[in-house]
Amino acid sequence: MSSITNSEASTSTFDNGLTLEFGPLETVHRWNRMPECDEFVGARRSKHTVVAYKEAIYVFGGDNGKCMLNDLLRFDVKETSWGRAFATGSPPAPRYHHSAVVYNTSMFVFGGYTGDIHSNSNLSNKNDLFEYKFYTGQWVEWKFVCRTPVPRSAHGAAVYDSKLWIFAGYDGNARLNDMWTISLNVRIIHHNEAIMMYN
Repeated sequence: MSSITNSEASTSTFDNGLTLEFGPLETVHRWNRMPECDEFVGARRSKHTVVAYKEAIYVFGGDNGKCMLNDLLRFDVKETSWGRAFATGSPPAPRYHHSAVVYNTSMFVFGGYTGDIHSNSNLSNKNDLFEYKFYTGQWVEWKFVCRTPVPRSAHGAAVYDSKLWIFAGYDGNARLNDMWTISLNVRIIHHNEAIMMYN
């Protein structure tokens, strides 16, 4: 059997008559270890969300082993450096197992689990929706004006066709299997009768 290098093609024939043809190999993707975010107290965490926007990665919320978090960290991919993202307004309450997606020039954070995990007080699932505007650093809460999705955590979320799609999750008692869509263009949420207005 011929050996294959990055610069040459190869053909291999096996005893069963099977012939495989290999073209030149290229390294397309490769893992590189990035610097750890040790300069911030509480930066190490789990159950957080991560989104990418332009040349940066944004980390929101989670649990650092002592408390829930609601800070927003930014990793500059080109500079390979960490920093706190500039933010104004009222951010979401500290939480984990929430969802976060990017649409146009904003990040949207929905739901999750909040409260004091160590004293076991005020623990609850949320169904709130917050928008973080990358250009201004402003947090804005969207408000429901009609029927609302069941508060949930550990759900799935994605953006498709200018809508935020929210699927399943856990409401504190049972696993959910419902789907909600939120129109991110007209700033109204739809799920049959459900409506949410931007505030």
